Amino acid sequence: MSVDLNEIEETEVELEDWLVGQAESGVPEVVLIGLLRDYADDIEHLGYVPRMWGHSDR
Repeated sequence: MSVDLNEIEETEVELEDWLVGQAESGVPEVVLIGLLRDYADDIEHLGYVPRMWGHSDR
């Protein structure tokens, strides 16, 4: 599976934009950090990104 660097950069920009939007909407940075860590932990534990996130996955 080849990696498209343009797609990675676009995704990075989209994530940054989303994070900025959340922070500007008043979501505390500590909450955003916690969410990112939780999702990263889940992905690391599973070894893949689930195509659907559900309560049973967490």
